[in-house]
Amino acid sequence: MFQFILAIILVVIAIVAAFYGAFLAGNGEKGAPVAAAVILVIVAFGFYAWGGVKSVPVKNIGIPVNFGAVGSTVFDPGAHETWEPWMHITDINETVQTVSYEDRGNDTGSSCNGGLRVRIGGQQSACADITIQYQIKPGAAASLFSDYANTGNFMTEVQNAVVVRELEQVVNTEVGDYNPITDVASVTGTSSQPSQFSSFGPAILKQMQADIGTRINVIAVLFTQLNYNSTLESKLAGIQQAYADYATAQENVNVAHEQQLALAKLGNPTMGQLIAQCLVQAKTNTNLQCIPGATTNLNLQGSAK
Repeated sequence: MFQFILAIILVVIAIVAAFYGAFLAGNGEKGAPVAAAVILVIVAFGFYAWGGVKSVPVKNIGIPVNFGAVGSTVFDPGAHETWEPWMHITDINETVQTVSYEDRGNDTGSSCNGGLRVRIGGQQSACADITIQYQIKPGAAASLFSDYANTGNFMTEVQNAVVVRELEQVVNTEVGDYNPITDVASVTGTSSQPSQFSSFGPAILKQMQADIGTRINVIAVLFTQLNYNSTLESKLAGIQQAYADYATAQENVNVAHEQQLALAKLGNPTMGQLIAQCLVQAKTNTNLQCIPGATTNLNLQGSAK
């Protein structure tokens, strides 16, 4: 803008010099003012052209603004000759932006201690650990700037008004019917049936891309965990413990059966043989007690006779 003002001043001086040379100077003095006027016009044109050069930093998008009006053409990184010294270029960050929510205190209250508070099945609340990565699309930068650059920091406004607001809505929609107790009970102890939770991340990413993909490039959504209140966590732990107890009992039945087969091969074993056999099996089953006593596992001698 400074170059443009300077160019205007030089043009005005050139006009005055040309007027003086043409009408006021004597016959022998007309050439010098006119020549000076020509030189001033050339210099003024140079300042005008220089003022029209605009530069956009690396990894930025340039948004043209003319007297408060936002232009529709954006500028890539580098230098550009616009021939409009009065134009202002606003730099918009084009790098990948990351928004992360992480519940650091396993708290399902209103704040979730940094997590994203969501509503799940049965009108229960949970705190989601989720990360989203996105970029502003160059073709949509001008319209986003026009919509959200009036108040506060532009990038923060876009993040809060477009990305985060949509993320909260999509996450709540996806997990709104999720029942963690039913999910855990259905997949515990199986390897063929995946958890319903594993489908949330891809589904959220797909929906986010469909909803705001024309203006925002949603790159990734990482949905790592849902944190629940202590009551629900206790119920989930109970399911896991019940399965662990069942698995232990089933293994003990298998071990007892193998012991019976081994003792049957020994015929009528002595206590020493029983202890030796028990110690061999104890290498793979740490629950066996091979020392004679009230809690010993050597009570199979009678059954072997």
